[in-house]
Amino acid sequence: MPWSERISFALRQVLDRGRGLSGFLSRLSVVGLTLAVAILLAVLSVMNGFEREMRERILGVVPHVSIHGFADLEAWNQLQADAQRAEGITGAGLFYERDLLAVQGVRVTAAKMLGVTAPLWQRWEAWSKPSKLALQPGEVVLGVGMAQRLGVEIGDKLSVIVPGDAFRFETLPATVALHVVALIDSGTELDEALMLADFEYTATLLGDELTATGLALQLQQLFEAPETRWHFARTLPPSFYVTDWTLRHGNLYAAIRLSRDLVTLLLLSIIAVAAFNVVSSLVLVVIDRRGFIAMLQAMGASRQDILWIFLLQGLWIGVLGASVGLVLGFGLAQLIPALASGLEWLMGGKLLNTDVYPLNFLPIDVRAGDALWLWCASVLLCLVAAVVPARRAMRVPVAQALANQ
Repeated sequence: MPWSERISFALRQVLDRGRGLSGFLSRLSVVGLTLAVAILLAVLSVMNGFEREMRERILGVVPHVSIHGFADLEAWNQLQADAQRAEGITGAGLFYERDLLAVQGVRVTAAKMLGVTAPLWQRWEAWSKPSKLALQPGEVVLGVGMAQRLGVEIGDKLSVIVPGDAFRFETLPATVALHVVALIDSGTELDEALMLADFEYTATLLGDELTATGLALQLQQLFEAPETRWHFARTLPPSFYVTDWTLRHGNLYAAIRLSRDLVTLLLLSIIAVAAFNVVSSLVLVVIDRRGFIAMLQAMGASRQDILWIFLLQGLWIGVLGASVGLVLGFGLAQLIPALASGLEWLMGGKLLNTDVYPLNFLPIDVRAGDALWLWCASVLLCLVAAVVPARRAMRVPVAQALANQ
């Protein structure tokens, strides 16, 4: 029997629209595989989205490596120049951190004001509303989460209480009025505690001599941060200490990666169940088509022809189910943000809140690589699942099957 006839017989059994048991079972196998593939692709797209937004939004603005310590401005400038010449470092910027209390009416919250230089502010500017080219003395930019807690908007005045220097007893706490000129809306947990101001203004807020408290480094390869941290930790004087993003956000990133792997394993089991359904379905098809198999053999079809017809039927079930599932999964993934918005409207609240989750929205990232391996795995599982029914079909006794017709 030529291959074209084998393929035609197999496809005809899958697409059989009759009322027979074999056609119904074949269509049921295709539907089961389609749903499994669609759900897996949609869920993987959400997990990929969280990983992408974590890498681009959070790790795109926070320092990959931070150097903290006590030194004069000249030493910090020299360290910045040395760091910029180091291999693998794409940017370096000085910053100054101050712990303070932000007060607006009866609302009070502890905050950390970060005085940033131009290189650091440029990374935040993309999320600034409205966009500002530079921060002026007395201006402050708040994360939308902090602004909502304090009840302030753009253009409002915000009072902050700055504690005195613990090493200078003559320095007393001071109350300073700041002008809120913009809000940062990155959609991440960073918005809950963000307060940005001009570097020189923050450093000299209490009349101190201009200096820095840290140096932020951005790397070309963010996963090389631990190695870079150890390099600087070994070479810098004891007055400096070095941290990297894996110490602050590494657990979150690892949790997202682990969740993605666990969800993939869990949903792959759904595809395995769908493939097992192919086994049971094709076994019943063999029982239902015993007369058909016997007539083909009586007309000259060999046992190898029967074997390949049922193997190809399993292959067609995999190809059709996986292909339709990928299309359905892609459409479902695109609808997830709208479905989440509708659910938030019904609930009257946010589905994701940055107080608990790293993002306040459901990101989607459909990757061609995921779709390809998912399609290949589904087709291969269905082909393997068809082996047992196909071997059973090739052993159908011709005379007995024809006698029972």
